[in-house]
Amino acid sequence: MRNKERLLFLMLAGVVTLWGLNVVMVKYLTMFPPMYVAAIRMTIAGIILAPIIYQYRKNLRVGTTNWILLAGVGASSIALHQITLATGVQYTSAGNASLILGLNPLATALLAMLLLGEGMSWRKGLGIAVGFAGVLIVVISQHGGIHMNGWGDAIMFFSMLMYVTGGLLIRKLALRGVPVLLITVMSQWFGVFFLWISALMIQPASYYIGLEVTPFQWLVILASAVLSTAIGSVGWNYGIRQLGASRTAMFLNGMPLASLLFAALFLGEQLQLVHLLALLMIVGGVYLGSRNQAKPSPVPTVVPSDLTTKA
Repeated sequence: MRNKERLLFLMLAGVVTLWGLNVVMVKYLTMFPPMYVAAIRMTIAGIILAPIIYQYRKNLRVGTTNWILLAGVGASSIALHQITLATGVQYTSAGNASLILGLNPLATALLAMLLLGEGMSWRKGLGIAVGFAGVLIVVISQHGGIHMNGWGDAIMFFSMLMYVTGGLLIRKLALRGVPVLLITVMSQWFGVFFLWISALMIQPASYYIGLEVTPFQWLVILASAVLSTAIGSVGWNYGIRQLGASRTAMFLNGMPLASLLFAALFLGEQLQLVHLLALLMIVGGVYLGSRNQAKPSPVPTVVPSDLTTKA
């Protein structure tokens, strides 16, 4: 494995670790309306990423098709994912939610194969199975079992599909020559726009302005927005650009375990020896599924006809 690819894998592991920490931070912020927290977090992240627009100002004339795809990323993996995630966890158990979100690598691999032509090798299939088994162990050991919860599980499944859809659209935009950083910031602002529309449909602006937020709560919101959302999104989208949607998605198997470790550290939740087994299975699954047996095809350097500037 080349050194550059090792560094890429370490970066993605770091992103997933930040997202695992983010679950704990969002859980801490449950005293506020979920839509409010999501909209504030995404807005702060959008502001942090905004200077990127100036850097790529000559690349903004990307054509109508790519603008639609960018809006699609914002609507699916940011706005709809956040909305359905916040709604779904109210009607199902945390264990079911973690398990359903753990289907992301499998759903990504299947849809990437069908829609983007990415290959499905036996190694990738085995990696998905082993990693998902590790997620299953984490969920069952933490919550004692899996019980179907009707609409709550269905909403969580839709939330997972929305995140997968966004990842596939990011990969498609990258293949069309749109810079990864530009994809990240523009899709972020589309997501912010859709989230605030949804939040204001639920409650008027005066309601959110009247909420009292302590300095420490603002610090948690800021850390979530900057570390997990802004920095995490840049790293994740770069991973999709370099490895493809299905190989990058393998790393998401580590997020439930990272959440469990941070919950033990900051919230005093119990850790068991079985979690070490789950860790080994998840790491093994990521290793198997993320390795590429054949050299990936290079990203086209020819700019499509609807792009007016070179990426």
